[in-house]
Amino acid sequence: MPYPAPDGTELVEHLGAGATFDVALVRPGGPTLGPTLGPTLGPTLGPTLGPTLGPTLGPTLGPTLGPTLVCKRLAPGALHAHAGRAAIVREAKALSLARHPALPALARVGADRHGPFLLESRREGASLRDVLDGWRGRGRPPPASLVAHVVRAAIETLAELQELEDAAGPIGFVHGDLGPDHVLLGPLGDIGLVDLGAARFRGMDPDLETADRGTLPFVAPEIARGESPPTARGDVYAMAATLVAFATGAPLTRAREQAAMLVEIGESGLRLDALAAAGALSPGQRRALARALDRDPERRVESARALLDAFDAASPRASDAAAPRG
Repeated sequence: MPYPAPDGTELVEHLGAGATFDVALVRPGGPTLGPTLGPTLGPTLGPTLGPTLGPTLGPTLGPTLGPTLVCKRLAPGALHAHAGRAAIVREAKALSLARHPALPALARVGADRHGPFLLESRREGASLRDVLDGWRGRGRPPPASLVAHVVRAAIETLAELQELEDAAGPIGFVHGDLGPDHVLLGPLGDIGLVDLGAARFRGMDPDLETADRGTLPFVAPEIARGESPPTARGDVYAMAATLVAFATGAPLTRAREQAAMLVEIGESGLRLDALAAAGALSPGQRRALARALDRDPERRVESARALLDAFDAASPRASDAAAPRG
């Protein structure tokens, strides 16, 4: 069956389905979406999950953003599962709270006979995995200047997101599943984050809590083991792991199977030997990333801002500025 574009949109391209979401590009067109979309989530998501969107999202979620939108529906295996329903609500609510150029903008949320859906702006860019693979296809690693820019810009972007506030105070934004497929390099060199189904935020309804484990080997060990839900400190770890993989092009574990990866990152940590040869970064910057990847969460930096401060303090320019001049 063709991808069911919501009323008021036309299918542009079906991008594919994962474990949780079935994703397509759509454009405005066709029958109108109707006056109220938010309340229709209630019967679809159930009595406890549906109403959590009502007060925040309201009946409509702003104008259509741009000529093409991303449409997310639940994949068949997730459609009737609590974890799937929670993921689509979390993504919608996180995007409604955390408004930042690095994130997609939420356009509409609703439900039809195919189940719940959300429409969000398309975040332009290539994933860090695709950027790395593209340079490998040329037979060389990414230029040192590009690596240095991406690493700093990604840490700074996460710091800004962790510091977002609204009239009620800090949003408490947590992405929950950072990795090379979810961190994008935009056409202007900007960094974007996508796929917020595992997100956490201030005041999240307890019914939305599920056993999200992130993506190995980038997820922090305590989260991968189910000892902790996704946290801001866990996001710092996952971003640091993603950036080390991008900067080095080397695998982070010897293990290839998920179960073996989990044991390895818990017992011996990530493989960081290749980081020592990452010439795009200064020795101090490499040490800052390595500290963010400590197996013990209490020994890691608490925030992306703290990591950025350590990273900038170790930059060659900072060293030159601190050097005495004769």
